[in-house]
Amino acid sequence: MNRFISKMILMAAVTYPCLAQDKGRSEISASYSILPSENTFGNIWLGFSDKGPHGNRDLTLRRGAFFAGYKYFVTDRIAVGAATGFNGHAHESNFRYTDFTGLEAQTLTVAGEVTWIYLKRPAIKLYATAGLGFYTMRASVDSYHSATTTNGATAQITPIGIRFGKKLGVFTELGYGYKGILNTGFSIKF
Repeated sequence: MNRFISKMILMAAVTYPCLAQDKGRSEISASYSILPSENTFGNIWLGFSDKGPHGNRDLTLRRGAFFAGYKYFVTDRIAVGAATGFNGHAHESNFRYTDFTGLEAQTLTVAGEVTWIYLKRPAIKLYATAGLGFYTMRASVDSYHSATTTNGATAQITPIGIRFGKKLGVFTELGYGYKGILNTGFSIKF
C-alpha cells in the first residue's frame, strides 16, 4: 500500500508541473466593465473631498465600457500586456467642469498591465492585475455646443480575478479603476 501511495505521489509531482504551461503563450480578451472610473486619480480625490471648485459634486453612475486586451506570459505566473477600452457614456469628473445632467462624454483608455497568477489549477486561475495608462475624454453639454477634450493618467488595481477554462475561457475581475469595479468577459490563449 505504501508503495502504491509513493508511486501516485511521484506521478502527481512529475505530471503536475506539465499541466497548464503558460510561459511563452499569448492571450487575447474581450470584456465589459461595470462602473469604470477613467479619471481614477481625480475620482479618488473627489471621494475624499466634499467640494470641487464649482461647489458640491455628485458622482453619477452611468453605463459600462468595452475592453480588448492582450497578454504575453513571461513566466507561468506573470503576464505583461495592454488593454484598450471605449466608454460611450462616460462621466466627466474633472475639476474644472460642473456636473451637467445632459453631459455627453466618450472616453478612450489605453493602459499597460501586469498580471500575477497566485493560484493555478488546470482549468481555474486566480490572479491579480495592476495597470497604468492614460485616457482621452471628449465631452460636450449637447450637440449644439463645442466639445472639450481632456487627457489624463489612469490606473486599475484588481486584487481578485478568476478565469475558468484552458484555451477558451471566461473571467470575472473585481477591482477599481479604468476597468471598473466588475469586469467580465472571455479570452483565448494561443
